[in-house]
Amino acid sequence: MEVNITKPVLSVIDDNYDKSLSLSYHLVINISRNSASCCITDINKSLFYAVEHVDFMNNAEISESVELFEDYFNSSFFAKQKYKAVDIIISSEYYTIVPSALYHKEAAKLYLEFSTSLKFEAEIHSFFVQSIESYVIYAVPTALCQGMKEIFSDYKLLPHAGVLITESMGRYKNSKERILLAHVQNARLDLMVIENHKMIFFNSFNYNTTEDVVYYTLLVCDTLKLNPEEISFKICGEIEKKSSVYVLLYKYIRNIDFINSNQRFKYSGGYSHIPSHFFFNIINAAACV
Repeated sequence: MEVNITKPVLSVIDDNYDKSLSLSYHLVINISRNSASCCITDINKSLFYAVEHVDFMNNAEISESVELFEDYFNSSFFAKQKYKAVDIIISSEYYTIVPSALYHKEAAKLYLEFSTSLKFEAEIHSFFVQSIESYVIYAVPTALCQGMKEIFSDYKLLPHAGVLITESMGRYKNSKERILLAHVQNARLDLMVIENHKMIFFNSFNYNTTEDVVYYTLLVCDTLKLNPEEISFKICGEIEKKSSVYVLLYKYIRNIDFINSNQRFKYSGGYSHIPSHFFFNIINAAACV
């Protein structure tokens, strides 16, 4: 594969960040088919010190992301530092959700193969989400695991669905209204519905056009008999109010609110130009560690 990654498309590093204290910080990484993000957090002080985002252009599969990530990371601000912990979020469509009452560890691969077709050699992992009493079973490309072991001596894997569900249920489990939540990140849309204190729907969709996002959103509304004119629609992730996706969504769903990425952590400084709903998963991964 030809590697052509030079600079991140977004980089914010706080002037107060002290490399000498890196052993007290957590590094959180999100890797998907077409992008990667890194974030440094101080969990004890509930602070974020640095965030970067890089795009992988024309990448076909998440299994091909490791070489692209290594090229970026090895020359980045985040390299050559030791951290208290490293958490790596795997963002892809290769996952399934199984209620704990039906879950058997030895059958994890069978559960996953029943709902998705793997196109690469992979390790199968499971992540328990207590708020919905279910396991997220997800595939991690073997090549990606091997690449991460070469970079980090130790790390923890997390599925993007597990992080998103954990944080969303924590916020809205006591809400009396129906909530449709959308997480938008680099050509992938996650849709989640919470009703009567329970998650009743969760799925991910790859999209190519603005119209695709609206189609999938309205399809979920139609399937679950949700009135687009009445539903409480929450949006997070890498989407701006002036974007074509938001503008078209607003034609069909008027009750739209952006949700802050984390209500407990604080930005240390220099983040004023980044919308507060961006990087929802890497910021909220701190709740899962």
